[in-house]
Amino acid sequence: MPVSPEYEAKVLELYDVALLLNYERGTTEPRFRHTKLREIATPGTNFRTVKIMAPEWTEAAVPRTGLVFDRQKPPSDQTEEPDLSENILPEPVPHILQNLTPRDLETYYWQARNHDGCFSTVTLFQHFIDLLQDEYIRIRVRTVDGKNTRVYTTLASDRLIVEMELFEPKHLTASIVIPDNQTYITGADARSLHAVLGFASPGAKLDTILDLSALQFGSDAGRGGPKNHDLFVLEPIARYDARLLKFATGNTFREAKLSGRIRDNAPNNAWLLEVAQRAKDRWDNRENVPWCGHCGAPPRGGQDLKKCSKCKNAYYCNAEHQAWAWPFHKHFCDETK
Repeated sequence: MPVSPEYEAKVLELYDVALLLNYERGTTEPRFRHTKLREIATPGTNFRTVKIMAPEWTEAAVPRTGLVFDRQKPPSDQTEEPDLSENILPEPVPHILQNLTPRDLETYYWQARNHDGCFSTVTLFQHFIDLLQDEYIRIRVRTVDGKNTRVYTTLASDRLIVEMELFEPKHLTASIVIPDNQTYITGADARSLHAVLGFASPGAKLDTILDLSALQFGSDAGRGGPKNHDLFVLEPIARYDARLLKFATGNTFREAKLSGRIRDNAPNNAWLLEVAQRAKDRWDNRENVPWCGHCGAPPRGGQDLKKCSKCKNAYYCNAEHQAWAWPFHKHFCDETK
């Protein structure tokens, strides 16, 4: 039986929604708005240009990564250019940062912006769904686990918030913003809360996890997708259960608290509402303006996005983003479209 256009119009592609929310959140994150990366302290090294005395950093017993950012003055003409991973380096680029790859820049960009980001991302998704004003809106969930793919549709109202504790984190990240003298640290507490979104196929209780803030735990642990290229995690529950052991030594995931909504009284709630509205506007205009299937970016600088030559239905900023997205996209790339 053919699917009506009206039905399809009410189906959200979860992967695409995650791309849009992530992009709109990351590019305007207030804590790091208009900042440029000054230096990086990788495991085994220390800062050269600043001195951090916080015992969480100086006494860390786990591998640690430190990031120093300088906040720049906003453009005098008030243009609101987005903060992107490819423009977080200052000009001229310091010698100590010249060997960073695009993947490195992506990782550090998101590692900073995802500090304590789990509850913000869950709230953001909630705002996005609320803006649709349709309790019967459906979500199509697509996951890849090895050679196995799964696709199912569920009601957006049936999503769950999954709250757990993490014990003894395996990595510490500190981000410093100058001249604000603000330091954000992930992985310092022996016990910390973490929240993700859960989805269930018909008849199941919970079988898929979306973690939009996973990259706060570093590239090895936090990148999703079949080949660990993605900027968020969307995967079956068993795979996520195993992933959590990269975040921390222990967790309460199997005894997690499940709920349908979260209180939206966070200090950054007004900004999250703005982000959700921008993402909704882009979703509503998806037939006219596409987005990159890796990072969620729209066309920029008067240049069109590159179209997938097979399905003609996916778009990318460049060949690199297409290559990173391919391990996931290839399972759903329909050559007949």
